[in-house]
Amino acid sequence: MRIATGSIAVASLASLLIACTGAEGDDPPAARATWYQDVAPILANRCMSCHQDGGIAPFPLTDFASAKENAERILIQTDAGAMPPFDAREEADCTPRFGWVDDPRLSAAEKATLHAWVEDGHALGKVADIPAIPSSELPNVTRTLTPVEGFATAGDRDQFFCYTLDPGNGNQVAWLTGLQVNPDITEVVHHAVIFEVQAGAELDKLVADHGIGRPFDCSQQQIPGNFVVHIWTPGNQPMQTSSDIAVPILPQSKLVMQVHYHPAGTAHAPDRTSIDVRYSPVWPKKMYFVAAFGNAFQAPELLPGPNDRGGVPEFLIPKNVPDHREHMRITIPNLGDLTDVRLFSANPHMHLIGTHISGTIERPAARGDDPRQECLANGGWNFDWQRTYTYDAPLDKLPTVQQGDVIDIKCSWDNTIENPFVQRMLKDANLGTPIDVPLGEQTTNEMCLEIFGIAIPAPPAPLAHEAPAIKLPRWGLNMQALD
Repeated sequence: MRIATGSIAVASLASLLIACTGAEGDDPPAARATWYQDVAPILANRCMSCHQDGGIAPFPLTDFASAKENAERILIQTDAGAMPPFDAREEADCTPRFGWVDDPRLSAAEKATLHAWVEDGHALGKVADIPAIPSSELPNVTRTLTPVEGFATAGDRDQFFCYTLDPGNGNQVAWLTGLQVNPDITEVVHHAVIFEVQAGAELDKLVADHGIGRPFDCSQQQIPGNFVVHIWTPGNQPMQTSSDIAVPILPQSKLVMQVHYHPAGTAHAPDRTSIDVRYSPVWPKKMYFVAAFGNAFQAPELLPGPNDRGGVPEFLIPKNVPDHREHMRITIPNLGDLTDVRLFSANPHMHLIGTHISGTIERPAARGDDPRQECLANGGWNFDWQRTYTYDAPLDKLPTVQQGDVIDIKCSWDNTIENPFVQRMLKDANLGTPIDVPLGEQTTNEMCLEIFGIAIPAPPAPLAHEAPAIKLPRWGLNMQALD
C-alpha cells in the first residue's frame, strides 16, 4: 500500500508539473541570438578583417568553432572598448560634437546580441552564408606609384628618405579622392608623408638631383612647396573623400613620399613602399590638404608642466613617471587669402609611450554653427593603431578655423617599465632602463601633435576652352606661410 500510495503521489506530481510547464516534450525557449543569423554578421563587419587566417590578429573568428572558443574573450574586449581598435573617446572634459565616419565600435545593441548568444549557449541557428568581410583596401585604384629602387635601412638611428614619384596625370588636373600607402617592410616603416610639388624650377632641380623613384636622404632637406597631401601612420585606413572634396594634382606636378624608417639596430632588405591613388573626374566643391598643430618645445605655446626643471616650460617626459603631461596652445596665424577654412578630419600623433591625446578649439566668440569652444578630437593612444578620424558631418557644417582661434592640445605618457611600449622602445635602442624622453623625430623621442585634414573652397570649374586656375596654398605643416 505504501508503494502504491507513493506511486500515485509521484504520478500526481508529474501531472502537476506538466500542467504548469506545458505539454510533455515541448521544445526549450528559442535562443535570443544565433551564430549564423546574428553573431556572424557582427563579427564579419567589425572583427574579421583582422581576425582571419593570415590576418594580423592572433586568432581567427571566421567560423562557429573559433568564435565559440573565444566567446568570453570577445565579450571582455568589446565591453572594455579595446576591440575593435579605435581610440576615439567621449569623455566629460572633451566630447566632439560630431561622430566619426566608419566608426567600427560595436553599438549597445550589438554588444547585447553577443551577450545573449553566450548566455543562451552559443546557438548555431539556420545554416547561412557568412557576410563578406569589408575590404581594408582602397577601392577603385587609378594607379599604383612604386619606387624603381628601394632603400635598405640599417643602424640604430631612424632615417628619413624620400622618393619623387610621377602621379601620371600629365598635362591635366587630377582630383585625388583616395590614397593608400602600402608599406613594403612593415616593421621598419614608422610613417610616411606625401607632398605635392608643382611644376617649376624647384621641381626641375629636385628631379635633376635625385631622379624619379629613387631614394635620397631628405632628413635635412626642405621639400619645395610643402603642400601636404597625406600623412600615413601604422594602423591607419586609406585616405578617402567623396567627389565633393579632393586634392588637386596639378599638371606636371610630382608627389614626394618621405618615409621615416626605424631600423631598430638591424639591417633590412631594400624597402619599396608604394602608393595607391584614386582620381575622380568630378570637379569638387572643396579642396583638401593637411596641416598640423602641436610639438611646441618652449613658451609661450608650451605651458608650464608638473615636471619642468627650473621653472621653465620644457617638452620632456621624465623617466619612471607614470602619468606625465604636456599642454600647449597654438594661435592660428593670418591665413592670407584662405577663406572658409574648415576641419575635415583629425589624426592625433604621438610616438611609442603615449597614453592619451586631446585637442580643442577656442574661438573669440561663437561663429555661425560653431560654439565658442569645442572638442575636436579626444582619445587613448596606441602607436600600432593610429587612425585618421573623419568628421561625420556635411562639408558646410564642419568646424571652421580663422585667424585668432586657439588650438589647445594635451598629451599624456607613461614612461615606466610597466608600459609595454617602453619595454619595446628600450629593446629597440638596446637600453636597460627608462630614459628621459625629449621632443624629436626619432622613435626614442616623443611628439604631441594634432594633424588635421583641411577643407577650403575649390575655384569654379573652368569652361571647356579655359585653363583651370588652381592655386595651391604655400603653407607649412603648421599653416605658417612659406612665402
